[in-house]
Amino acid sequence: MDDNTLFITYREDVYRYCLHMLRNQTDAEDICQEVFVKAMLADRSQVEHVKAWLMRITANECHSLMRRRTNGNVKEKKAFTINVPLRAPQSVEQTFEKSETADEFGNLLNKLKPKVREALLLYYMADLSTAETAEALGVPVGTAKSRVNRGLKMLKKLYEKSPESPGKGSERHVSNY
Repeated sequence: MDDNTLFITYREDVYRYCLHMLRNQTDAEDICQEVFVKAMLADRSQVEHVKAWLMRITANECHSLMRRRTNGNVKEKKAFTINVPLRAPQSVEQTFEKSETADEFGNLLNKLKPKVREALLLYYMADLSTAETAEALGVPVGTAKSRVNRGLKMLKKLYEKSPESPGKGSERHVSNY
């Protein structure tokens, strides 16, 4: 796979992962750029799973930035949205509802521990298999499965506790993004 194809194929996955991990658009863009520079300079001839390998670089870069910022930095911006290309025109109401749902999900996701959030993002947002998620995290497959499962349970618990969660008998529309 040449550099251009690598970038075009994985840029959205890498960016979304960075955005969720770092919770800051500018930082996500910077780290995304660093990831692709490193990937393009690296020898990929021995890489078996390109996406898992690339997401591992992404995770390492995000962790490095978070480590550098741990010693007292300004709080990062709270609001962010996920930019997903629209496949069909949507009404203003649909667009607003989708944005509102993404904000709610993002807020719940941000309450999770970084290791658990990272596993969920790799598995669901980057669409990696369990084995690829484990490879990207540098942990055994059982640990990756455990983190994904624990994350889902924590999200469910947080969702049920949130003031926006519907009461019994209500229906709630959750869009796929």
